[in-house]
Amino acid sequence: MSNSLLWNLTLNIALLVLIANLLTKLKIVRRMLLEKKGSFCGQAALAIGFGLFCILSTYTGVQLEGVIVNTRVIGALAGGILGGPVVGIGAGLIGGIHRYFYDIEKFTSVACALATLSAGILGAVFSPHFQRGKWNQSALFAITALSEIIQMVLILLLCRPFDIALSVVKTIALPMILLNSFGMLIFMATFKNIFIEKDQESASKMSLALSIAEQCLPYLRKGLSSREDLKSAVSIILSSAICSSVLITDRQQILAWGQTDSDLNVDEFNELPLPAKQAMEENQFVTFTETRNNPSLNGILRHHTIIAAPLTKLDQPVGCLMVFVKRRWINLEADISFVQGLATLFSTQLELSEIDYQKGLRQRAEFSSLQSQINPHFLYNSLNTLSCICRENPSRARELLMALATYFRQTLDTDRCMISLKEELAHVNNYLILEKARFEEKLDVTIDIPDYIDCLVPTLILQPIVENAVKYGADSQGRRCISIVARQVPGCVTITVSDGGPGFPPDVLERLHSITSDGNHIGLFNVQKRLKSIYGEEDHLCITCSSNGSIVELKITDAKEDAYRAERKESA
Repeated sequence: MSNSLLWNLTLNIALLVLIANLLTKLKIVRRMLLEKKGSFCGQAALAIGFGLFCILSTYTGVQLEGVIVNTRVIGALAGGILGGPVVGIGAGLIGGIHRYFYDIEKFTSVACALATLSAGILGAVFSPHFQRGKWNQSALFAITALSEIIQMVLILLLCRPFDIALSVVKTIALPMILLNSFGMLIFMATFKNIFIEKDQESASKMSLALSIAEQCLPYLRKGLSSREDLKSAVSIILSSAICSSVLITDRQQILAWGQTDSDLNVDEFNELPLPAKQAMEENQFVTFTETRNNPSLNGILRHHTIIAAPLTKLDQPVGCLMVFVKRRWINLEADISFVQGLATLFSTQLELSEIDYQKGLRQRAEFSSLQSQINPHFLYNSLNTLSCICRENPSRARELLMALATYFRQTLDTDRCMISLKEELAHVNNYLILEKARFEEKLDVTIDIPDYIDCLVPTLILQPIVENAVKYGADSQGRRCISIVARQVPGCVTITVSDGGPGFPPDVLERLHSITSDGNHIGLFNVQKRLKSIYGEEDHLCITCSSNGSIVELKITDAKEDAYRAERKESA
């Protein structure tokens, strides 16, 4: 008897491991166990699978004094724990009915059939506890032992004569409890280890895709417009992933490619490859493992598999990522998931690059709109000054008109958002020529800007501030003493314009902070808007008022300056 039980234990343990491995290959099993949901048809199919395991366990069991020592309970119990009521009860019914008709003449048929059904029900009862992750090996051992104890009780209650039933229970109780309890531990451990291994493989591929995408981000900021950047991205993929070749295309042609396998002839593609065309037409990934009536791929597909995934913007294909991997006997699910994940991350970055481009266009349009408010405002004040001088000194008026013309010619000659500080000072000086002609000795301007300070500033950002100081900065005697000072400090250049006037009224300062103009101080409101548009919401315009006058301070950050220098160099 001991040899038969040992053989049964060995056989059933091996069978448990084999079936656990086979079940984890089924998509329906993975969906049920990982997603914790499924259709009724799917659950029914899973119930049939665990029911067949019960039947197989019955056939591999050992006949002993009218009973069959086997692992049938594990099939029903595991089905209930893993799949829930439908799977557990279904597997228990299938296994129980088969057990009843398998050996209907034996006195334990009814009891064993009911015990199989009760195991499925018991598994279904504990299924929510298991699904929440609140289980361990001791709990599984105890639940399986409880299921076997229930079977022993049923044999004692239903089987007659009682003395024979009692003798059978004494003989099989301990072996059945231990056998099936340890068998359940092995069965569930096999499931767990297989899924952990698969999850680790998927996580590894996703981690690799995220790492590659992070390295490629700087090269995708221009979308698909820069071939050199795309070649750099291809090189990163080749150096980080196990693949033989990588291609990136747009809708018409190959933009960048690279390979590590000298046997590939990717450079012989004269047009867009068929996998790329199909992936973009269907807007989903495709896998090529055979020629599919395309002789040009025959040599490549002999030793490689092609995985193509579309690159999209706003759900519309704009290109394709093609990856060539060595053909292997195992499936390509991990490689397919890797390419899909990488293409999704690339598509997201392409959409972000488009958003950045559109944001830049919007900022330029907004800047042009704000700048257009400056020129008429300055022209209006300048013409007022000229109208006064024309009557008194026509020759001087002619000189001032030439200065005004020079000023506007400088403005019209550039469409740049940023100019050098020296160019901006030239604008200011032309303005001051006009204003000095108007106020004569009552206007005194001091400029203290060291020659070594060379930074970029927004176009026409300083002139409105100086104009505001000239207009509102008169002291009690009508004199206007204006000071313009620039200093280099860590991280930025500060430019201050001070006057000796009465200062800003509190309500004006409040409106400047909230950028709500009432029609006065238009120039300063304009400056505040443009600074926020260019540098963000951080305050780059600071106004200080005292009894001695007002100080308006501008902060020009180096970071924005470097960005615009790079932009100008690139556009050139």
